Amino acid sequence: MDTQLVVRPLLDKVQKNTQESALRKIAFPHRSLVSCAQKARLLLFQFSGHLELWRLGESDGQGKAGDSLPVKRKPEKLIHLKRKGDNHICCSAVSPCGGWLAYSTISTAHLYKLQYNNISITKVSNLPKVLRSARHLYFSSDSSRLFASTGCSSVTVIALSKSECKYLHTLKPESGARQPVYLLFASEDGKWLVTANTACEVHVYNLHTFKLHCTVPVYSSCPTAIAIHPTTCNLLMVHADQQIFEYSLVQKKYTDWSRKLQKQGLHSLWLERDTPVTHITFNPQNPHHIIMHDMYMWCIIDQSLPLPEPKTVLYNQMMLRSLPEAERNRHSHAFKICKSFQHLMYVSLLEDHSLVVVERPLLDINSHLPAPIRQKKFAT
Repeated sequence: MDTQLVVRPLLDKVQKNTQESALRKIAFPHRSLVSCAQKARLLLFQFSGHLELWRLGESDGQGKAGDSLPVKRKPEKLIHLKRKGDNHICCSAVSPCGGWLAYSTISTAHLYKLQYNNISITKVSNLPKVLRSARHLYFSSDSSRLFASTGCSSVTVIALSKSECKYLHTLKPESGARQPVYLLFASEDGKWLVTANTACEVHVYNLHTFKLHCTVPVYSSCPTAIAIHPTTCNLLMVHADQQIFEYSLVQKKYTDWSRKLQKQGLHSLWLERDTPVTHITFNPQNPHHIIMHDMYMWCIIDQSLPLPEPKTVLYNQMMLRSLPEAERNRHSHAFKICKSFQHLMYVSLLEDHSLVVVERPLLDINSHLPAPIRQKKFAT
């Protein structure tokens, strides 16, 4: 079992050319299968039976918007790691420094030390017994800790060093919730850890004291992506119904921007999107910029600009380019949406502020599928 279940009506039971039929399109897994070592410029790709570690290529020179830069070094596949046992890989992660790699099946967790310059991998054999398996894995920004979510809403914290890895603590909500945690995010300063479970509960822990800091008010739809802003320490959450919330960890309440967004409401075209946001990141050069993506688009939300009105053109980037600067400022709004890349599996910023985008064209997926079983139908 790969631990993912998708339930949808058959297309022949749905009227064509309707919003309901649009929701029956092929969708990527709602859990990201790509993780990135931003400092080391590495990407980890998760498959059901193996992992692939790639080094990103480099371009030569600089250009204008829309230019294709010449490639100085092509992407390079460094490691092909096959799973142990027969169970499918259910989660994986690579540390930001590129020195650690972890993955888990439904029965066993594995941790490896990496040397990506000399291309060597060493299995860590003395894992703490408490780390048997994990539903989600996440490394801290300084690569000194590994967080592993297990059953019963608990998160195991493991300390990593050159000489050893040791068990530190198990974080559990005070409510006694037993639903599994499926999302994790640790703040860049190493103080906060946010978890989301299948009961739509979002818990925030203080990693200095290993105690629960607060619980975000429960919303009726589960979050699909969470992230903590590195400057403001505000928690950003995007839910399965496409709603966006921003919660202040310091003040333990929703921010003014979030309240304004909920009062005005999101644009109807944003709410009608049929694939969930699966990743959120921030622009370190501009604290107002929030970057997120789903399967068909990636978006920069500029919190310094006004929110789009219901009658505003949401996808207006091409139109704005053709306008004079004064006119452009009058028509600008907070949502900058790009659909140039599809179908998206991962979008994030590297340490050098370059953007990495991972696509998986559906034609490529179709080429790896087995031959279909054809059924001949006779006319009546």
